Amino acid sequence: MKTREADETQLSGARVPSVDRALNLLDLLASNRCGMNLTAISRRLNIPKSSAYYLLTTLAKRNFVRRSPDGRLYSLAIEVSPFMDVTSQESSLKSLCSPFIRSLSKSLRMTAQTGIREGCEARIIDRSEMPGLTLDSWVGRHFDLHCTAIGKALIAFLPDVEVENLFRRRGLPKHNENTICSLELLKAQLADVRSRGFSTDDEEHELGVRCVASPVFNHVEAVVGAICIFSPSSRLSRSDMPNIGVEVAKVAKEISRILNNSPSPEIIPKLPFLEHVS
Repeated sequence: MKTREADETQLSGARVPSVDRALNLLDLLASNRCGMNLTAISRRLNIPKSSAYYLLTTLAKRNFVRRSPDGRLYSLAIEVSPFMDVTSQESSLKSLCSPFIRSLSKSLRMTAQTGIREGCEARIIDRSEMPGLTLDSWVGRHFDLHCTAIGKALIAFLPDVEVENLFRRRGLPKHNENTICSLELLKAQLADVRSRGFSTDDEEHELGVRCVASPVFNHVEAVVGAICIFSPSSRLSRSDMPNIGVEVAKVAKEISRILNNSPSPEIIPKLPFLEHVS
């Protein structure tokens, strides 16, 4: 005869695949507030289109998911808000990234920041500033996505159709002669970000300022935030950007690993790979 303890032990490791998929789908849509199409959802969750469609249809009937007027995009319905505490998620991400960006700032002697995507913009949620550096950024500031390192990191892993939707009405505003104002050139840069693991801003948003950033992923490989190094060009040369990018990408990868394993945010490992950075 099975004991109650044995039943509870067995149940503690039990998972229902369909429930897992539905919750992963909600997590994915929560990370893409502008909406996603069926193909992108199927690819990101690694499930057949038919399975993704049935999940979306079921969740839409229960008012967890809504469909755009043209029927192409799916997004979270407003009724889901009690279950998806965005403020709590943002606070958790900030707490997790905080010691990492402080280590980066200290090791590289530059300002480090954490940001998230908010619709068609990036928003800074935390920063570690080096004394003596005056930079035009602050917690809560919004940045364009197409001409900042943190913005590119936040959208680099979106499907092309979603990137196009982001800029369909907003366009790609020009800030100076270095700003990329072509969607095709931006897509080429985003492909480089996916290949290298980091993005750059070579005085594209503000003359005299360079940035390097890398995305942070959740358990369904959706980008939930990004970290970046933000510095005057006099302290971050163009030739140094690739090496700095590799270091920032290592830190972002470690944050993603910890986020996916979901330990306590207070348990942060040392960063030995930063020790050699002068």
